[in-house]
Order: sequence, then C-alpha cells, then structure tokens
Amino acid sequence: MLSFSVDGLMEAMGFWYYVLVYGVGVLAMVLSVIAYQFRHRVAIIFSNFLGQACWTAYFLLQGDATSAIACFLCVVMLALFAKREQWRWTTSYWSIGVFILLFSAMSVLTFATWSDVFPLLAGVFAVIANSRATERNLRRFSVLWCLFWLLNSIFKVYPVALCNDLFCTVSTIVSLIRYRNVENG
Repeated sequence: MLSFSVDGLMEAMGFWYYVLVYGVGVLAMVLSVIAYQFRHRVAIIFSNFLGQACWTAYFLLQGDATSAIACFLCVVMLALFAKREQWRWTTSYWSIGVFILLFSAMSVLTFATWSDVFPLLAGVFAVIANSRATERNLRRFSVLWCLFWLLNSIFKVYPVALCNDLFCTVSTIVSLIRYRNVENG
C-alpha cells in the first residue's frame, strides 16, 4: 500500500496550507468544468490536461495517493491522446488496454479503503472517453468519468473536488445537449 502524510506541511504552513490546497482545487475546478463547453476535441483535452495536472497537486496536498496517481495517469493519457492524429498508435486497442491496466495496477498498489475503487473506475472511463474520435462520444463517456470522481469526492469528503465533480457532471450533460445537433460531434 502506498501512502504518505502531509502533516508536516500543514504544520509548517498553517493557515496558508489551506489557502494553497483550496486555491489549487479552485483552479483545477475551473479548468475541468469549462473543458466540456469547448466545441473541439483538442480544446476539451487541453483544458482537461491542465485541470488534471492541478488535481494531481490537489490530491497530493490532501495526502491521497490513489487519487493523485489516477489524476497523474490522466495527465499522461491526455498528453498522448491529444496527439491522436499524428500518433495513431495512441488510440489503438493496445494503448487503451495499457492505460486501463495502469489504472488497475495503480488501484491495487494504492488501495487503502473500499472507496479507492472510484478513482480506478474514473480512470477507466477517462481512457475510454478521451480515446474517442468524436466530441460527442468523448462527452458521453466523460459523464461516467465525472460521476465516478463525484462518488470519490462524496465518500472521501473533499469539498472542492465535490463541487467540481458535480459541476463537471452537469457541464458534460449540458454540453451533450448544447452540441447534440453538431454534425461532427
């Protein structure tokens, strides 16, 4: 089991630790919520890339290795899937399988409580969503990605992440409705 403590950082920074944690969380939230409102796949992925990088830092600051590693794997995955047109191998069944295997291995190595299954499921749907060629399919699978992160936030009591995941779920559903008639979506 992989775990770490942030108690020393909390003591050293005092009040500013919470300002840092929630500041990073709010930035991550803004980037993640607006992502699905972009029309094009590359913009959605880039905004999610920046958001997931911030979520990695947020969860590290919270001492949650499972969620931080899941977000970091999303960062790597998003960087590769953004190059989908140039690197066709990134969205092959083998690449998708490798990412799903990585999320599964991460879950086994960092599993501490039953709710650690939610980052795993969120990661699996993140892989499926971001490997899709169309914006519409990316958004459809992202609803599940957001829902599993929402469950993670509920059971681990992360207020900033909870707000984000709720808003992301709503934003994804709104974007599905908003862009439902777009031909390439």
